[in-house]
Amino acid sequence: MSNIVTLRNVYGKEKAPCYINPLKQKNGMNYPFVKKVRTNADGSTEMILSEADLNKVESQYFIPEDEKIELHDGVSFDLDNPRDRNIWECIKDSFLIAPERNSRDSKGNLLIDGGPKRYGLAEFYVERPGVESAKRISRIKQVTKAYMYIEGDTDQGRLTKVKLLGKSMRNAPSSDIQDYLYQRADKNPELIIDLYTGSDTALKLLLIDAKDKKVIIHESGVWMYADTSLGVTDESVILYLKNPQNLNIYESIRNETYPDMAGVALKDKPIVKTTTAKSKATKE
Repeated sequence: MSNIVTLRNVYGKEKAPCYINPLKQKNGMNYPFVKKVRTNADGSTEMILSEADLNKVESQYFIPEDEKIELHDGVSFDLDNPRDRNIWECIKDSFLIAPERNSRDSKGNLLIDGGPKRYGLAEFYVERPGVESAKRISRIKQVTKAYMYIEGDTDQGRLTKVKLLGKSMRNAPSSDIQDYLYQRADKNPELIIDLYTGSDTALKLLLIDAKDKKVIIHESGVWMYADTSLGVTDESVILYLKNPQNLNIYESIRNETYPDMAGVALKDKPIVKTTTAKSKATKE
């Protein structure tokens, strides 16, 4: 792996270079290799070094605190070179430098492009050869995987997936339904893959149909089945129905929603598997 750090400027090579001084540590002190300076009569400056500093082998790699470090598109720092390593260490946390092109701050704003209410402050980002192309390849693989699920599905199956995505296309041509799913796969392949592989797909569909048929109704911010409170969000309702203790409620909702399935044994009970202390001890 290369030990060279290269910076890229988002404005390109035409952008004029800028200069920054070594930053201080989080405690407000200079880095050990960054030394204070004094100004000579001619206006020049020199580092203030103690006798002990002068006798150190690494003194040749010390950096004056007023050092003007040039940043421009393509500037590199060899981390195997002690002086380059020191320079990079004391500038890498500058607000001008983003660790990656799409790095964000703690509030989710892009360091370079900013957010809805402000521009980003950073102009440079660390070039990581191979990382961006690897990301693109990974995404292409995910989109392709989502496409394969859509392609291998039936017309009725695709209609069900569209329904799970919250879109009604009951009377739409099959090609329109397929096109819609492909568009969603382009934007969010993981979402489409989860529709086909997620363990909660059947429960999500049941919830949608139960709402449509008024088997489950919304009262005072809570989803209700008869006098039973199921939860305030879809996620909480699904968790309720997966609970082994609520299997009878689940079966009642399913039978009312799909009368044709009444009395049909469940192949896969939508419950959360739990491991009791007793069963765990038995296995051991």
